[in-house]
Amino acid sequence: MSAHEMSQAGFISAPASQVERYAEASDRTLLTWMCDGDTTAFEEIFRRYETRIVAYAARYINSIDLAKDICQEVFLKLIAKPPSTLIYDNLSPWLFRVTRNLAIDKRRRRKFEITGEDVGVMEAREDRTPLKTLTARNDAVVVRDLVNRLPTELREVVELRIDGGVSFKDIALILDIPQGTALWRMHRAVEILRIQWRNYEPRKV
Repeated sequence: MSAHEMSQAGFISAPASQVERYAEASDRTLLTWMCDGDTTAFEEIFRRYETRIVAYAARYINSIDLAKDICQEVFLKLIAKPPSTLIYDNLSPWLFRVTRNLAIDKRRRRKFEITGEDVGVMEAREDRTPLKTLTARNDAVVVRDLVNRLPTELREVVELRIDGGVSFKDIALILDIPQGTALWRMHRAVEILRIQWRNYEPRKV
């Protein structure tokens, strides 16, 4: 894949020789690189915190599967709106605060669902993803056309996640990429779709 294509797709990868540089970098440095479009920096942040975040979330909701879902939401939030300030150059306070808030919210909604109140609404919330929200609000045919226009690397993740209902962990295995990259590409794809929707023009046949 050429440097131009990588730039168009919205991600930059680091040479293998720089792996140690990322491992030794502070959270603040990694966050800065991530905000500049460096997926390797994001992957390093994901690697550092994934296990701890899943374990922390699981204590609130007693479910590893749901804890993994929360972990994915946390990192998608990190990509979409990274914190402007860090405590002692450390991302953990922000990450675990977001994790706690999401876990408490999900636990509250699960309890509400178990009581049988507004189950349909709860299920709709549980099934909500950025692209599904976009599709629900707009013409699904248009969204499908826009998805088809995405760079291959982004379109593959969208199709597996939305059409196939595949988890990000399995998407990573299928496409032979780090799970952090799968999350990054999903975020980037939705970002592009939202922009393109505003300027949508049907293709001429």
